[in-house]
Amino acid sequence: MSATFLRRSSRRVWLFIGVALAVCPALAGDKEATPEGAGKLQALFDRFLPSPPGGPAFVTVKPDGQSYVVSAELDALNGLFKAAGAAVAYDPATLVYKLFQQDDGMWRVVQDAMPKIVSHAAQGTSAVEIQNFKQSVVVDPGLAWWVSGSASADKGALTMQAPKADERIDFGPLSANYATSVNPDGTVSTSVSEEVRDVAFRVSGATEGDKTSAASGRLDKAAFRVGADGLKTRKAFDLATLLSAHRADLAAHEAELKGLLKELAAPGLKFAEGGQASKLMVSTPIGAVALAELKMALAIANAGPQSAVETRLAAGGLSLPAGLAPPGAADLTPSKVDLTATLKGIDIAAGANEAIDRMRLGGPGPVLSDEDAAKVAQAFLAAGPLRIELAPSHVVAPAIDADLSGKFDYASGKPSGEMTIHMRGFDKTMAAVKALGPDVAAKSLPGLAMAKGLAKTDADGSLSWVLELGQDRSLKVNGIPLGKAPQ
Repeated sequence: MSATFLRRSSRRVWLFIGVALAVCPALAGDKEATPEGAGKLQALFDRFLPSPPGGPAFVTVKPDGQSYVVSAELDALNGLFKAAGAAVAYDPATLVYKLFQQDDGMWRVVQDAMPKIVSHAAQGTSAVEIQNFKQSVVVDPGLAWWVSGSASADKGALTMQAPKADERIDFGPLSANYATSVNPDGTVSTSVSEEVRDVAFRVSGATEGDKTSAASGRLDKAAFRVGADGLKTRKAFDLATLLSAHRADLAAHEAELKGLLKELAAPGLKFAEGGQASKLMVSTPIGAVALAELKMALAIANAGPQSAVETRLAAGGLSLPAGLAPPGAADLTPSKVDLTATLKGIDIAAGANEAIDRMRLGGPGPVLSDEDAAKVAQAFLAAGPLRIELAPSHVVAPAIDADLSGKFDYASGKPSGEMTIHMRGFDKTMAAVKALGPDVAAKSLPGLAMAKGLAKTDADGSLSWVLELGQDRSLKVNGIPLGKAPQ
C-alpha cells in the first residue's frame, strides 16, 4: 500500500466520517431511544458491517435518553483484513456517533469528537489527529441518503512514516457542508464541499547513497468539492443490501444483481470533482517554487452516446527557482495556464451494460474473460469517433501570450482534426528564443520565422494560425499545404 493511498484513505476518514457539529437545526422533535430501536439499528449495522468470525464486535448500539450511541471499534476490522490477505491493521480507537430519530421520520447523526487514528501497512504507518472535531448530518430513510449537514475542526495533522520516507501535513481550521436535493424523477443531486486553511507540509526521504532529501511548503487555503447528479440512492441501497445479504451465494442471485446494476448504469448520472489552492510555496533543495493559484476539475457525464469526460487545469502566478532553467528560459516559462479538454465519442452506459451482460459469477474463470473485455471496450467506443476537444484555453509567460482551441478525432487508427492558435507579441517570443543562445536559435528561429510568414495578421498586430491534420497525415496551415506530418 503506497503512501499516496494512505494519504487519500486518511483524508477520506476526516472528510466523510467526521468533522463538525451540524449547523442544520433539528426542526422536528427527537424521539426517545428504546431498546427495541437499538436492536433494529444493531441488526442493520450487523448486516452491512459484520464482525469477523470469533472476533470482537465492530459496531455496538445502546439507547441513551433521546439518542442511540453507536460505537465503532476500528481494531475489530483487523480480523477482516487478515482474512482477506491485506497487510493493514488499525490501532485500538473508537468512533462514537449519536443517532437521533426525529418526529418527521428523519435521523440526525452527530459526532462530537474523533480519536487519533493510526493504521499500519506493509510500507509504513500513518496517523490522523484532529482537534475539536465535530459533525452532524440529517439522513432521510426514504432516500437512503443524507439531505444536509455541516462539519468543522480547529486543526489537525496527518503523518506518514515509511522505511525511507516521512511525511507530515499540519492544517488549521477545517469546515465542510453537505447538501442534497431531490430531482423530479426521484434521483438526487448531492454534494460535499470542504475548505481547509493554513496548511503546512514536510516530506523527507532517502535518495541514492542513503542521502537525505527534504522539501517543505505551505498554502493559505485549499477547497474541495465532490458532487453527483441523477444519483439513484434507493437503488444503490438495494444493491448494497443484496451484496451484504448474499455474500456466500451471490451467483444464485446473478439476475437480480444485474438488474440493479443496469438501473444504476442507465444514462443520466453525472459526477464532478474539483479542488483549488491559493498561495502555495514549496521549498526544495534547488530553491523555492511559488504558485498564486491552482484549480483542477474533473466531470463525467453518463449520457449514452453523448457521454463525455471533461478535465480542467488552471494555474497562475508560477515562480521557479533562480538558475533552474537556462538563462533566458524564464521568459518562456508559463506563469499562467488555463486548459480545458473534453473526451467525446464514448458511451458509458453501453460499455457498462455490455460488462453487466457478460459478467459471470460463480464459475471457475474470471468474471470477465479477455474476449468479453474486448467486447466491453468495443461497446464503450461505439459512439465514436473518439474525439478530444480543446476548449478556448490560454497560456501566458513573460514572452508568450497565446490562445488555443481545437478538436481531434481518432477513427480507424487515423487521427485528424484542427487547432487554432492566436498569439500576441510574437516578436517578443522570437527574441526570447534568440536569447537562449546560438545553438537553440540556430535550430528554432528558422521554424519560427516560417510560422510568422504563414500567419494571418489581425488589426491589432496579433498573429493566428489554423492547423489542419488530415487522416492521410497531410498538414495545412491557414489553408496552405505543407505535405504530410511525420509518422
